[in-house]
Amino acid sequence: MAEVLQQPGPAGHAGHAELSGLNFPQSSQSQAMVAALERLNQLSIATQPAEATSSSFDPWAFGLAQHLPSPWDLNAWQYRDAWLPPNTPHLGMMGAAMPVPRPGTAYQGYNMQSPVHPNQIPIGVAAATRSGPGGAIYPPGVYAGSSSPMANAGKRAGNEFSHNKAITKRLASAVHYQQILDIIAEFVHQFDEVNVATALHRLAKLQPPNLSNQPPSIIYTNQFQQLIYAIKTLLDRFEAQAVSNTMWAFATLGYYPDGDTLDNIGEHAVTIISTFRPQATSNTLWAYAKLGYPPPESLLAAAAHQMVIDFPKSVPQDISNTLWAYATLRHYPGSELLDGAAKQAVFTIQRFKPQEVANTLWSYATLGHDPNNLLLDAMAAQMAERIQHFRPQAISNSLWAYAKLGYNPGREVLDVTAQRAVQSLPQYTSQEIANTLWALATLEHHPGVQLLDASAVQIARRIEQFSPQDTSNSLWAYAKLFHYPCNDLLQSAAMYCLRHWHRFKPQEVANMFWALAILKACPPDTWRLLLDKLGNVPVASFDDADRHQMYQVYLLLDSAGGA
Repeated sequence: MAEVLQQPGPAGHAGHAELSGLNFPQSSQSQAMVAALERLNQLSIATQPAEATSSSFDPWAFGLAQHLPSPWDLNAWQYRDAWLPPNTPHLGMMGAAMPVPRPGTAYQGYNMQSPVHPNQIPIGVAAATRSGPGGAIYPPGVYAGSSSPMANAGKRAGNEFSHNKAITKRLASAVHYQQILDIIAEFVHQFDEVNVATALHRLAKLQPPNLSNQPPSIIYTNQFQQLIYAIKTLLDRFEAQAVSNTMWAFATLGYYPDGDTLDNIGEHAVTIISTFRPQATSNTLWAYAKLGYPPPESLLAAAAHQMVIDFPKSVPQDISNTLWAYATLRHYPGSELLDGAAKQAVFTIQRFKPQEVANTLWSYATLGHDPNNLLLDAMAAQMAERIQHFRPQAISNSLWAYAKLGYNPGREVLDVTAQRAVQSLPQYTSQEIANTLWALATLEHHPGVQLLDASAVQIARRIEQFSPQDTSNSLWAYAKLFHYPCNDLLQSAAMYCLRHWHRFKPQEVANMFWALAILKACPPDTWRLLLDKLGNVPVASFDDADRHQMYQVYLLLDSAGGA
């Protein structure tokens, strides 16, 4: 669907359907369309004269939604390679909380105009008052007389190595985030790069439950800021796993470092990219995408090259996270990576989880790359076989992807997904309902009256939760399938359009008018109000497909006696 993700809902035109029985003049079709729009304006003016007022559209940026789950836990590691203790529970892929929530609900976007995020310390903070011998800058809370992380750089004596290893074990064995904060407070001035990355990773894993969608209180503590300072200081000593864990922790905590820090991490990652394992590469890309911050182009290119090399060693989550990251960042990684990922996905298809299936399909559709029929058929078979394990978002995103790719997965898949949707429709978000209806209509598959009628009831009840795009696509689907929904939905949709007119884009206006005309949904008075609104929309704002739809609207209304 992350509606960050322009919304991964229907992009482009929601299928400007042809009307059987309507003949359009071929030689002067463009003139006829313009004349039709002028005629619509005249109908409005003739029935209810009103002084025209200027109207400007407020483009409505929709994000699909897709809050992806955090990457899986990194299981039992060895010191300097990974820093979790044995028997760490495996989180797996958790369900998305993205309406596809919409990207932007938890985070309002990275402010490119302000290099300092309110949740982090400006670089060089208090340098003048916290400098030690030789000009070394200590993090907040560490003053001259203490050892800074930089003070012993390059002096890794055996006892120091053993001491840092002991700190790592203490961090790994902690069972509460406050224990991590206490260790940071006591030993941060002695941390090496492994300690720093381990502490941050463990804070992310042990953070308290967040029920308010606000950044966790951990990131406002003095200990956390000391840790961030240490990361900046020791970054050039980070190995691959430290980079991956640090970025994963930032994204999981919802902490947005300043742009310089994210750029520096990306540039450092490029210098050691050949040492990255598939999981480290995919988790790093996933974190940048989750933070909504594009990494340096050099990292995007280097990571793609490294993943191509490592695909034979990749597991499904590595593949799906990598594809999701590139799609979310709107960066086309090249056909070599995309085709290689498809090949490896087919080889490991039996190990794909439902969310990984959905994320992979969504990524290919968003990037506009056909992965090949072999993968599309294999994933369709997984859906048909395991549909009871697919959550609403996974179902709607998968259907949307097939429709966007123009590939029909087969009647069996479409029927079982429709049946599954009926069972859990109250749990569907507005965008998931709209995407499901749009996809089925685009694939020209009638799902049965049970799903269509149940969806109409849900839309009518929750109409204010729907975006203009969700509303127009839903109505378009009913018209495309020639299914007349309940009167409550049609009346609610028409009134919604009038209330939120300023939020509708020209394409959404065209889809809405076309659907209402096909379904004969509005009484004359309602049409007059809608046409009066239309009179303030410049004809030039409609593209050819929109004008074609509006011409059909004109024919339908004119044949009905001008509404």
